[in-house]
Amino acid sequence: MIVKISGSGKSFKGLSDYLTHDPNKAKTVERVAWTHTINLPDDHVPSAVNTMYLTAENAELLKQQAGVRGGGGTAEHPVKHISLSWHQDDNPSQQHMLATSKQFLQSMGWGEHQAILVAHSDKPHKHVHIILNEVHPETGLLLNHDYECERARKWGLAYEREQGVIRCEQRTLNPEEREKAMPRNMWAAFKKKEQEFQKSEELLRQNSDIPEYSPENRAKEEWKILKEFQKEERLAFFAQGKLEFKELRSSIYREVREAFREPWSAYFAALKAGRPPDEVFSFKEQIIAEQKATLEPLRDAACAELREARDLKYRELLDGQKTVRAEFTERLETGLDNTSYFNDLAQKSSSRKQAALAFREASIEVTTNFQGEQPRALLRAAVEDAPGRTARSHRGRDIADLGKRRAVAGVAAVADSLFSFLTNLGSAPPRPVSAEEKENQFREAAENALKQHQQHEREEDDARWRERQRTYGE
Repeated sequence: MIVKISGSGKSFKGLSDYLTHDPNKAKTVERVAWTHTINLPDDHVPSAVNTMYLTAENAELLKQQAGVRGGGGTAEHPVKHISLSWHQDDNPSQQHMLATSKQFLQSMGWGEHQAILVAHSDKPHKHVHIILNEVHPETGLLLNHDYECERARKWGLAYEREQGVIRCEQRTLNPEEREKAMPRNMWAAFKKKEQEFQKSEELLRQNSDIPEYSPENRAKEEWKILKEFQKEERLAFFAQGKLEFKELRSSIYREVREAFREPWSAYFAALKAGRPPDEVFSFKEQIIAEQKATLEPLRDAACAELREARDLKYRELLDGQKTVRAEFTERLETGLDNTSYFNDLAQKSSSRKQAALAFREASIEVTTNFQGEQPRALLRAAVEDAPGRTARSHRGRDIADLGKRRAVAGVAAVADSLFSFLTNLGSAPPRPVSAEEKENQFREAAENALKQHQQHEREEDDARWRERQRTYGE
């Protein structure tokens, strides 16, 4: 369950029109599965929107009628937009989605406020949007915003525990233990590679050369069962590919992040110490350039090796399915009962799903444990050991070694600059600086630092949101 609380707005009608129509065809409603209203006179959405507008407009009058002291928070942005998204493997009914939405509002202390529910069917996962009036319909008071994201997170965890399936393991961790979202620039560096990977996976699927089954009589239904089993195998293979690419991306991101932790710490320390802006931001640009030079060869080598491994695995899968079809043909020709044979196939399918789950858990454990190691020492050890190794058969691994050598060189270059930079901390400037120049430099540094901080926060929020959407949309 993913809960997204968007910023407040001014127009109930604007949000309602967007949610109750298709984005590309403003006059159609194909994506709307159903609607429902809460604490409103009827289920007619336009009438409900008008009632919510009048409630917000007359907030002060409602306070007077309820005997509530006037003033306090104003209703300049009374429109609150919330979405509840289920995992694509879940299949909640309309009644369950409605009951869950009400339960969420009650847990947040917003159960008495007016709301319109709009469920969409345009995504693989089921989800419902909530248009909420921040003004209480009886007291005119605004709802409580305090710690709403944290409260929503705790509710989401409680809901998943109640359903018996934890979809988001990060919710179970303490805040300091949760993995930080990948910055937008890192995510963008992998976006093109991910698109290339998915395209090659689709080509692999299209060129599978799977034969059509055309046996007669009794065998026809049994062939159909076997066909479904093998189709499930192939679908599971491609689903596993998406998981493997995501884990690869995360592991490389962690490696690069750990390798450049010291230079970034030095940069923020120098910024806080009030060093000259030109010097500080020049050092930052160098860190970014070296980080990019480190990331790209590691990314390209890892993606190439994954592609090679995936092609080989899929060929082995198709060969195995071909052998099974040949064996099944013999069984049909000899008139054998295939009930136990299909039971064996079902058990194998279940074992494959368990193995995929184990792979995910193991990959998370490995990449998490990696954070406690010393990446720079590991990379140096890998490079120092490289000359004595025998030639490798896979070109991807040779490229990976080159990527590691570049990673060491990149981090070493930044480390050298870091040493030079830190030894000059507190030293006298090369020429006298006037008070006006110092004031201008300080102002520029403060403005740039503020912009960088705000941009960093926006990028982190975007990355977290996109990651959640991709996880639930795949």
